[in-house]
Amino acid sequence: MLINEWQLGNELNRSVQHQLHADFRLWLAFLSPAVEEQAGFCLADPQVTPQTTDLRQQLELAPQRDYGLQPDDLPLLQQHTELMQQGGFAAMRLGMLLQPPPAVIRHDAKKLSADLADNLSLHCQRHLAKQLAPVQTTDATLLFDVLEQLHTPTAA
Repeated sequence: MLINEWQLGNELNRSVQHQLHADFRLWLAFLSPAVEEQAGFCLADPQVTPQTTDLRQQLELAPQRDYGLQPDDLPLLQQHTELMQQGGFAAMRLGMLLQPPPAVIRHDAKKLSADLADNLSLHCQRHLAKQLAPVQTTDATLLFDVLEQLHTPTAA
């Protein structure tokens, strides 16, 4: 009995392409009908510890940075500006690939993104910042003056 299709090589494929139905049935019969024997259902040996590979460590890359602006990023941004002025776009691009700049100026996973927050209306920005609108004082006597003007007969 064969467990995996790769053990057959390309025999199944060849029999389908050349319309050899009997050969296809024969090769298919060689495969084990037990689903639990197939590779997708084989459990890993619990005694073998899985080896974790950290590609960043293998390739000697910098650790993954946070998306937001950090206090120590300002000299990095200044360095990118100097690279652009001295070496042009290619030098700046290389510098940005080696030391990536922050993706956003402010970043809080619990809040809206900076781009979205900057494009909100002033009312929504104030609501997001939990600031109250300025309180307007009302004068009840002003309303009395308006009502008096409405009810006075106009001279013709």
